[in-house]
Amino acid sequence: MLSQDSKITIIGGGVFGLSAALWLARDGYQSITIFDRCAFDKNFYDPANGCDGASADINKIFRMAYGDKTEYQNMAIEARNMWLEWNEQVASTPQSQLPGGLSQDDELLLECGNYFIAEGSELRQFYAESLASMERTAPDFRKTQFVRGNREDEERLAKLDPKWVERASKVHAINNGNTNGFFDIQGGITVADKACVFARHLCVKAGVKFVLGDPKGKFTSFITEKNGRDKKITGIMTADGLRHMSDIVIVAAGPWSATVIPEAHQTVEATAGTVMFIDIPEERKDLWKKFSPENYPAWSYRKGDGDTYYQGGSFPISKTGRLKFGFRGKKFTNFEDHPTAPGLRISTPRTKYSENPIDTVPIYGLSQMKEVIFDAFPELAEFGFTDSRLCWYTDSIDNDYVIDYVPGYSDSLFICTGGSGHAFKFLPILGRHVKNQLERKTDQFSPLWKWRVAEPGRSNNGISEGEDGPRALSRIEMACRSDFSAKEKPPVKL
Repeated sequence: MLSQDSKITIIGGGVFGLSAALWLARDGYQSITIFDRCAFDKNFYDPANGCDGASADINKIFRMAYGDKTEYQNMAIEARNMWLEWNEQVASTPQSQLPGGLSQDDELLLECGNYFIAEGSELRQFYAESLASMERTAPDFRKTQFVRGNREDEERLAKLDPKWVERASKVHAINNGNTNGFFDIQGGITVADKACVFARHLCVKAGVKFVLGDPKGKFTSFITEKNGRDKKITGIMTADGLRHMSDIVIVAAGPWSATVIPEAHQTVEATAGTVMFIDIPEERKDLWKKFSPENYPAWSYRKGDGDTYYQGGSFPISKTGRLKFGFRGKKFTNFEDHPTAPGLRISTPRTKYSENPIDTVPIYGLSQMKEVIFDAFPELAEFGFTDSRLCWYTDSIDNDYVIDYVPGYSDSLFICTGGSGHAFKFLPILGRHVKNQLERKTDQFSPLWKWRVAEPGRSNNGISEGEDGPRALSRIEMACRSDFSAKEKPPVKL
């Protein structure tokens, strides 16, 4: 029976693990320990320093637009308020009291605006649903969203501040201006690595313990005993050979979740988005200014459907001069043997820091990105893409999270994952609802986040494709370094 004296082990120190630990600790749970193979206390969640989790990133989109999914929309609105509070806390804390990797001038949420655009003149259904939902349930926030081509909205934006009009115009060259969409001036980006550093700092202050780095923080197996017809988890083993006993284990391992819990391989799947970077030289102050958060919004662009679907976006320049571009029109898989379940093959992240490292991306996504980005921003063509990353997500069968007790383990094993590419924005607030599910307090998310598995005969968000499916990296042509150049035009094919 879970109580505030229960020993709680959390596997994973990313957005799900941090947020869950923070809310549990602040509510009086006394014994919480997070284990992670990454040494976050030394590398500060910086992806350039060996971090390869989905949360270890330079930036993430912050949006409140969720179509007709008002549960997530309203949670995003709530999270926004908390992000702004965190900004104030960082700015007002003496530098000597901030954790390593964080400075007083670091903003965790940058309200640079978020432009949602799509091909053609007719407003895309998801965008129309988002605006209608906001008008119906949060009308004050709808007043800060402006539809492209709507004369009344464009006049409102100009009266509010002409700088917003100028910022929005930066993306109008996409698809030669033949686009529809809306601009949300209360959206923007979160600075992911800095945000995780601060969240871990808050966890430590609340009494959460951390065991980090390989081997001491690396999970290897559960300690399991029989409990009637079910099993019971009584702790975990780490790669240094030590046993860590606990009353409940929460698995918040992101795209590695199914490698920890074999039963989850039909519930969540590791999928990779294509991410490309352009590093702007310090001497190009003109481009640093143009693409700064003060002058350039985050944006998402959609076109086509089905096999021709494009969903990609861009972020303002980082403090180190890095422009990031993402593509998720197709999300790729990488099947390997499960580490503890003989005969089981599951999609497993492969990164620059894996035992079998990879430093490129599928040519399919790269090709499409080049066409969109260098046509819209020809001034970037001279640099081409300077770096790449496979950004691994944890897709559920329906893009809702999976936060529930795992069946067959006598309430000793809890899964907390399935971000499906849209979880990071909830870092400050997600743990409140994780705690509800852990304590079996029903809220609006309980029916959405319950344990579920892929159903036969359905696509299940691609999970049913398996190793022989069209997205497996083993079947995909990968880009060569020369393909990163804007001058090369590799074919768009799978």
